[in-house]
Amino acid sequence: MQQQAQLGILGGMGPLATVDFLGKLTRLTPATCDQDHLAWVTVSQPGIPDRSAAIKAGTDGPGPFLTKGVAWLAAQGTKLIAIPCNTSHFWFDQMQAASSVPILHIADATIEELQLSQAPIGAIAILATRGTVQAGIYSKRLLANGFDLAEITEDEQTDVDQIIKDVKGGQVGPARDTMRVLLQALVGRGVKTAILGCTELPIAHIVRAGDPHSGVQAIDTSLALATVSLRRLGYL
Repeated sequence: MQQQAQLGILGGMGPLATVDFLGKLTRLTPATCDQDHLAWVTVSQPGIPDRSAAIKAGTDGPGPFLTKGVAWLAAQGTKLIAIPCNTSHFWFDQMQAASSVPILHIADATIEELQLSQAPIGAIAILATRGTVQAGIYSKRLLANGFDLAEITEDEQTDVDQIIKDVKGGQVGPARDTMRVLLQALVGRGVKTAILGCTELPIAHIVRAGDPHSGVQAIDTSLALATVSLRRLGYL
């Protein structure tokens, strides 16, 4: 008898970020055998048009792909849907209208984890695609929840763009080098917390003992999405 999937995952944006999310789900699950793990169903749609470019251009190219994807996942009998792509949440209301089951908003999951954090937060820098920044996917929710924001510079945004491009292109080593430079710049400006608001960014983030950028608390939005998904489904 086939096990009923509880979590639906709309992935492929990008493929490596989806695999990273699935790994986090697996490692976070308090399981001692195969049968203890969460059952999920994933659809990977790497052909979805670029979300950031669509937001900047004011077009709706990704919308039909996203709504079709979540509708299919809902039809599989899932209880919750997670989308490990931050920029796609610009279409959140449109996707939720197309889905008969709840979709967990990645920014809401991230804020939930921030609110549970015991570490000093201070003003938060949002590292994300230009589309995510332009749409206020994080800034609106953070401000509504009483957090302060630290603006990032154009040079820092250019670094973010390059990191995302490199990870999507399989150039993880150069992406990690650029991430170190970026976080060092944030440390130099006194920023203590940065949201890794694109699911490619955590792949480029590794902290080693003695790193000069270790003073920045980097909030992994993919990890937050995995954690809160498991919490909502009763695994944590």
